[in-house]
Amino acid sequence: MDLMQYVIIAALSASLLWGFEDALSKKPVSKLGISLTTSIILVVGLLPFAIVAMLYPSSMTYFGIALSAIAGLFWGAGFMLIYKSVSTENVTSTFVINEILPAIIIIFGILGLGEKISIVNFLLIIIIFCGSVVVMLSENLKFNLRLLYAVLANVSWGLFWVLMIEVIHTSGSFAEPLLIARIVAAAAVVVFFAISSNRVRHTAKARRLPALRSLYIPISMAALIGIVDAFGNDAFGFVSTTGFVAIGAGIIAISPIFVALLGRLFYNDKLRPLQWTGFGIMVAAAILLALF
Repeated sequence: MDLMQYVIIAALSASLLWGFEDALSKKPVSKLGISLTTSIILVVGLLPFAIVAMLYPSSMTYFGIALSAIAGLFWGAGFMLIYKSVSTENVTSTFVINEILPAIIIIFGILGLGEKISIVNFLLIIIIFCGSVVVMLSENLKFNLRLLYAVLANVSWGLFWVLMIEVIHTSGSFAEPLLIARIVAAAAVVVFFAISSNRVRHTAKARRLPALRSLYIPISMAALIGIVDAFGNDAFGFVSTTGFVAIGAGIIAISPIFVALLGRLFYNDKLRPLQWTGFGIMVAAAILLALF
């Protein structure tokens, strides 16, 4: 296989993995809360990143380490913001907004990395953003401000990947920069959770155990999401080393399709006709972006 085929496989893998983790997120967020869910996901996800970093070691400058650490703050913030929307909205409506992320990466691939793009591709990126606006409209054509958190999450993740791609291109490896960013993201969210959460009141041991047992499933789901998320990011990290970032980002833009299908299966999610219109516009534009 040539390099382009590897890029397509890696980008499709990232899209599938991210779509799966997004669809699973509703239950742990509703049972555990935003901060605890995010903490579990980021901490458990450290293990796959550490394994890959050991398999593919690289040398990094102090500047690269610092940039990776800053990127980690945006990474953690993105999780907190997206789960804020998930806590009140269905997963399909929330993660359709994820079409914004690949558009940001494509723009950086063009402007920051000098990758070539046609006027058609530029117009398709604009259409993706317009489609996200349509998805955010309610039945009375007012903006659903609770989905604004999802928009901000995608902007935060976009900044994360812009910084990460820059470090990856400098160091020549994706494994260690992603590990450093993950460590910082996990530490920041855990500290935030520790500071913001109320102290647990002392109750009888017999009363605590049933509640703990009821949390086994959402905790396990959050842990699974952490592992899946790590492999998805490693897959796109590989794409970032190839010089085909814009093309890879166009492919991951199909991730919300998997979220919509799984959201329908897991939660019986429904989109209003206007939202389906926006969703269809975004998906069509993303597919054309990948093809052209």
